[in-house]
Amino acid sequence: MPELPEVESLRRNLAKVLPGKKIIKAKVLREKSFLDLPAKKDLLIGQTFLGIQRRAKIIDAPLSNEQHLLIHLKMTGQLIYVDPSGQRSGGGHPTADWVNDLPSKHTRVVFDLLAENGRVSKLFFNDMRVFGWLRLRSGKAWQAEFNNYGPDVNDPNLNLDYLMAQASRRHIPIKQFIMTNQVIAGVGNIYASEALFKAKISPLRPAKSITQTEMKRLLAEMQAIIAWAIELGGTTFDGHYVGADGLEGAFQNELQVYGKEGEPCPRCGSQHPIQRQKLAGRSTFYCLNCQH
Repeated sequence: MPELPEVESLRRNLAKVLPGKKIIKAKVLREKSFLDLPAKKDLLIGQTFLGIQRRAKIIDAPLSNEQHLLIHLKMTGQLIYVDPSGQRSGGGHPTADWVNDLPSKHTRVVFDLLAENGRVSKLFFNDMRVFGWLRLRSGKAWQAEFNNYGPDVNDPNLNLDYLMAQASRRHIPIKQFIMTNQVIAGVGNIYASEALFKAKISPLRPAKSITQTEMKRLLAEMQAIIAWAIELGGTTFDGHYVGADGLEGAFQNELQVYGKEGEPCPRCGSQHPIQRQKLAGRSTFYCLNCQH
């Protein structure tokens, strides 16, 4: 499923094409995907996208009437923008919908968008598993959507004191801790394994055992890896993400431990193969020798 770097790459793609476009039509092909329509249709039709933001893994598109169109891709969601010439951009879970005719059997919502020059483009929300959603929110209801999230991992206000205070009350493994959205939003399974390896910290250690020096190092590595992954367009691993322009994310080429079970540790050598262990239902990869 798309994680924060992949969703941020999608946000950047959409930010190039959606601002200034007016919503002139919205067709819901699967009611579950956008339960707010048709009841809130008057709050949507005729409104213009002011920008494209992101919080955690949620796309937040403020509209000209102070409503916000919120979009969560969940496991298999896609957003594909098609301009009047047929050029596509966007991001999400890869399927043949990238190149096939749209709408497809996976299309759940279609927007018709009007530009200032009078040309009409389309935005398709596709979702094979139908776990993703769109919501229209404003004011307190908009804020409430984010109440259960901690600061984003790449939020400049995320600091060491906050993490130490949160960790001091938790016996859960440090990997599970940094993947807890109520603590930090946006650290997915791949990025957690990679950051802990870079920080030389065992993923199995209790969160409360992490020293201030170690937490400082881990925070720096998490933020560096997320920033790097965003610049590379995210991770295409087992076919879980590609951009609508057909270009894969490239971070999979930089992985040190994730998916490397049995291979030599890239830091301490061939006598110490990478281990794989299930932790909170997720595969965890690490080196027993140099992660303590």
